[in-house]
Amino acid sequence: MVRRILRRIVYAVPGTQALWIRINKAAGRSPRVQFSGWGMETETAPPWCDGGGDDLTREFLKINSEVADRVATGDMRLSQFDEVQDKGRRLREFMWRHYVVFWSARYAAKAAASPVTTLVECGVCDGLTSYFAMSAAKGHGRFMAYLYDAWEGMKGECLLDSEKAAAGQYSYLSLENAKRNLRPFENEAVFVKGFIPESFQAGTTPSDIAWLHIDLNSAMPTRAALETLFDRMSTGGVILFDDYGWSGWRETKVAIDAFFAGKRGTLLPMPTGQALFFKHESRGCP
Repeated sequence: MVRRILRRIVYAVPGTQALWIRINKAAGRSPRVQFSGWGMETETAPPWCDGGGDDLTREFLKINSEVADRVATGDMRLSQFDEVQDKGRRLREFMWRHYVVFWSARYAAKAAASPVTTLVECGVCDGLTSYFAMSAAKGHGRFMAYLYDAWEGMKGECLLDSEKAAAGQYSYLSLENAKRNLRPFENEAVFVKGFIPESFQAGTTPSDIAWLHIDLNSAMPTRAALETLFDRMSTGGVILFDDYGWSGWRETKVAIDAFFAGKRGTLLPMPTGQALFFKHESRGCP
């Protein structure tokens, strides 16, 4: 009883949570962690606890299990996990990230005013995020996904001086592998190979974008993607950033914040390192 009361008091005072955790660890008591992975650890129950509390979450669990099964059988190859022995565990560590992807894409599909929901991803990798996004849109009207990636190593000239060490990374990626992983959506996916922003000149840049995911691991292409695509987004559209809160991509956060200065919308940073931006009406919203 005393411990529960003390815990409530401590967690009500800002800045004392870390001290409380250290006290518990010193006493040999660990908090009941409900989720651990993707840079976060929490005692709170995730949405999928006990099988999920709503239809969206239950659908997410179904797709997450589907992905895990495909990875386990080799039907889906995630090249960034090639050196990971326990791929099932790694996918479980990604669940909060993928839940945000699934939730935001479903939100966009239901809120889209256009008869066709347009999804755009900049930085596709093996297609894992796209798989969750398109699965969320499926069954909620027609949709098309435009998928942009170089599928080769990052170019030094596209990186800031502080990012130069990343030059050449992701050279193992393959467009053919991404297409194979996403073959259940082959009629809804348009693959555009090339570096941003040059790849936007290929004549396939869509309008009325409902959902945009940017995961480019670098500031200049992120800014370039926003400059090209933001005005093409539908009112009420959603932008999901993957790299916003990570210390290794501080320059990306700075670029995003600078771009949105003075623009109408709401930015929601998340403990997963992601951030959501909701585009508002041109008038009448703060």
